[in-house]
Amino acid sequence: MKKAEKTKDVQYYTKERWNNWIQSVKESKFQINEGHEDDTLIFVNMMDDVILSCLNVISGYKTKDKRKKLSADDALSAIADISEIVLGSVEPINEDVDMMIQSLQSSLLGALVSCECYVRGTYNKKTPLPKLIKDAIKVEEDNPEEALECMSAVGARVLSGKPMPEITFDVPDGLVAEWLDGIDSIVAAMALSGNE
Repeated sequence: MKKAEKTKDVQYYTKERWNNWIQSVKESKFQINEGHEDDTLIFVNMMDDVILSCLNVISGYKTKDKRKKLSADDALSAIADISEIVLGSVEPINEDVDMMIQSLQSSLLGALVSCECYVRGTYNKKTPLPKLIKDAIKVEEDNPEEALECMSAVGARVLSGKPMPEITFDVPDGLVAEWLDGIDSIVAAMALSGNE
């Protein structure tokens, strides 16, 4: 399949940008359990930076202007480019940092598949969001792909303007919790950029 040429004119995220973040993380000498909450800020900022780039793609795709900046194919291609950069393997730094980067990438996966799902438009639009999250938790261990599909529908619905409900049930540590972090980051970024 030929890659859309238009997306080559606009780079929503670059390998250099991601590498700069990785370099900053190396220099931060981050360690878990040092009692410094602020230390995790660099990972939060990394996440926000990627999410805002994804929202720029979505914004170009769903612009109200009749002359859409991006077609669905262009938007999917741009999201695939971002995914390739931020989900690729990162050279080991140290145990704590590696664990944080792995967790960050898992959260980013939740956000990226949500964007992809939104653009494709083939997601579940009827099931209440809390039920989709519970369904994902139920199948997470046996069928992570199905769990990710449930969560991508949650993220896509949020991108379409559906408010994220308060989660009043326990979400155990694991993939769903990390994907949910990615979706929560979309919610926060949309609120900040006025895209709600």
